Amino acid sequence: MEKNHSRGWVIDGNYERRVGTIIHECATDVIWLDPPFLLYFPRLFMRTVMRIAGLIPQCSDGCEENVQAAFFSTDGIIWWCITNHRPCSKQNSAMMKTWGIGIGSGAQQKMRRLGGWGSELRTWLDSVREMARNA
Repeated sequence: MEKNHSRGWVIDGNYERRVGTIIHECATDVIWLDPPFLLYFPRLFMRTVMRIAGLIPQCSDGCEENVQAAFFSTDGIIWWCITNHRPCSKQNSAMMKTWGIGIGSGAQQKMRRLGGWGSELRTWLDSVREMARNA
């Protein structure tokens, strides 16, 4: 996988059900962004309201939202976040037991959880910048 992408690659999402563990096996790092529900949900809610009101642009062309679809549909992002926050956390917590930093062999220690209200992310980004400067 890497030999075809000498500059590296980034995959956003969890594709384990579709492709198995090949992505985790080939990846150098797996980052689990795990902000608290109370941090991201109000932001998501307000951005959705602002997009529907036309105060900010839609996510992408042809992706117009309306009140019915956004707030009263099981296909909307609001409902998805409410119903999937806990299951996704459970799934990623289980993955951490196999792939987490400090667990298993060196080749397996590649998953890092960045949660909380932002300090973990800032600390990690600072360490990456420092590592890049010293490389």
